[in-house]
Parts: sequence; structure tokens; C-alpha cells
Amino acid sequence: MNPSFDPSTIPLRDIHLPEAVFWWPLAFGWWLLAGLVLIVAGFFAVRFYATRRHRAARRGLKDAVEALRAGEEPVFCAQQVSTALRRFAMTMNQDPARVAGLVGEGWLAFLDSCWEQTGFSRGAGRLLLSAPYTTVGSLERERCLELSSVCIAWIKAQPARMRS
Repeated sequence: MNPSFDPSTIPLRDIHLPEAVFWWPLAFGWWLLAGLVLIVAGFFAVRFYATRRHRAARRGLKDAVEALRAGEEPVFCAQQVSTALRRFAMTMNQDPARVAGLVGEGWLAFLDSCWEQTGFSRGAGRLLLSAPYTTVGSLERERCLELSSVCIAWIKAQPARMRS
């Protein structure tokens, strides 16, 4: 090495770090992820909107069952179940006036035709014909619970529709 060389005379500068990388514009992958999140959120929003009638009907049936278990008269609970079921059927059908006019065996046949089972015309659902109109004290709690479970199963079996 050269003995006359003085390293302190060299014009050195301190280490320069590169500037921070700016977060905008986003990379292509982030745009894809944002689009996917929007699509999934939109799907769930539409699904939530389409099942609002199902939730309302199940809530009405749940309230009737809870009232029955709390000691309410089974006749009143059967009336609530019948009302909730009819409201749901009317809102889900394309012709609500026709559904509103159904009574007796025609009403039970309509309910059975909507889910390809016979839980109403031959099962616990037959209670819909007489239970809402019986006298207080003449209906058993267990039969009313069976009726509500058949109605809940029927509501769950119905497809969600976007009809307004």
C-alpha cells in the first residue's frame, strides 16, 4: 500500500437506503383478491336477502315452541304455528291469493305437494285442520310440538326465492 495515502481524504458519503416502496398502485394479485372478496360478499348478501322469509317463519315457529315450553296453552301455540306457516306459504308462492283460499284437505295437499312428503295429509300435520279451532285444554303439548317440528322441516325444505 502507498504510505503517503490518507484514507480520510477520500470523499465518502454515508450509506443511502432506497426509498420506501409505496403501497399504491396495488399489485395484480391484490386486485384479484379484492374482486374475490367482493364477489363472495355479494353472494352472501343476496343469499341473506333471499332467505329473509325463511328466517321470519322459523322465528315465528320458534316463538310458538318457546311459549309452549314456558307453559302457554297448546291451542294458542297451534294458532301461532298455523298463522306463521300460512304467511310463509303465501309469501313464497307465485299466486298468494290461491294459497290464502286453501282450506281443509286442499291446504294439507298443497303443503305436501311442496316437499314430496305426506307429513301433513297423513302425519302430525293433520293437526292443522283442527288444533287452531279446538277448545282450551283439549290439545296435548306433545302433539303441538310434533306439529311445529313438521312445519319447521317443511319451511327448511322450501327453496329460497328472490320474489319481492
